[in-house]
Amino acid sequence: MAATCQVTTIKAMNMVQVYIKGQEDKNLSSFFRYYPTRIKNIGFDAVFDRQVIYDFKDGHNHTEVAKCVAKMLVKKYGRKIDKVVFSCVPASSQERNEARNKDFSELVCRLSGAIDGFSHVRVRGERTAVHGTKVKKEVRMKRLQEGFDIDVDAEFFKNRIVCVWDDIVTTGSSFCAYTARLEQVGAHVTDGIFLGKTSYKYVQQ
Repeated sequence: MAATCQVTTIKAMNMVQVYIKGQEDKNLSSFFRYYPTRIKNIGFDAVFDRQVIYDFKDGHNHTEVAKCVAKMLVKKYGRKIDKVVFSCVPASSQERNEARNKDFSELVCRLSGAIDGFSHVRVRGERTAVHGTKVKKEVRMKRLQEGFDIDVDAEFFKNRIVCVWDDIVTTGSSFCAYTARLEQVGAHVTDGIFLGKTSYKYVQQ
């Protein structure tokens, strides 16, 4: 319950800036710092934030997070929000993608006025999930490129402004792979928003 209540306050927090090599032309930010469980000696605030992220992954607080994301989108784009496509980095299979992103994306867009891009991306087959795996960035990127088998509606995304969402950003490989696919069909990805940015050195908020 406490972690869910915490979500309602994230709109008042300072966003964590995210740097991904090769994506310097985009505005990237995260609501929280995410400390993996192997990182010890972290404060109660970090434990709280981590639980919010776990709850989101388990589907327990999608409504609360969606409200915060929607408010951020409206603040960021203002009156131009109705020209912006909100698109989630696809999960590792179509089934998982629908369970994790379909309702969440629809709610974010209904609350913000953004365009829902969910139905214009489809996952084919199943790829290996890479979040949380201990592999080098180059290996992660190669695995993603080889297995990122998705159908993108080129006609829909062409010349559109796109804001990409993902729950966790670690190396940025998933974000880069998905962004590359969108840009291949002519989309203009301007922003990336994440619920948590993986960190290994505790910084008290």
